[in-house]
Amino acid sequence: MLLCLTACGAVSKAERRIQSGARMDLDLSGCRIERENDTHGGFLGDGEYLLVLDCAGAEEKILAQTGEWQALPLSENLRELMYGWGIAERNGIPRIINGKWRFYDRFADEEAFDRSSDARLLSRPAENFSLLLYDAENSRLYYFEMDT
Repeated sequence: MLLCLTACGAVSKAERRIQSGARMDLDLSGCRIERENDTHGGFLGDGEYLLVLDCAGAEEKILAQTGEWQALPLSENLRELMYGWGIAERNGIPRIINGKWRFYDRFADEEAFDRSSDARLLSRPAENFSLLLYDAENSRLYYFEMDT
């Protein structure tokens, strides 16, 4: 029973992290945390956060919640950033062929602009964003945050 409560609490924490970082509610019941790593720290709080969820058995629920996400492949800017700069490899995020993605720009939360657009991502001095990737072939949900 204690294991169940601990696992439920971990998923709830993951749901809160995604809500906070990507401004998106996801029901992750049925998923389990496979890996989590946070390198944020220091004076400015720069770093990366990666959460990998195994959603085997919850595929239908996840696909229903990701209906408005973009179909892979990633946009040109995100491909360049994640794979060209080696960020995905450094964090153990595989190249996903079949799935969906959602981007949330956190560069300046007080500014009024399209937070789902990565058009300005590579042309500014900092990358503060959240990226959700759903790997439909392996039932994995990757949540990544970068703050520079």
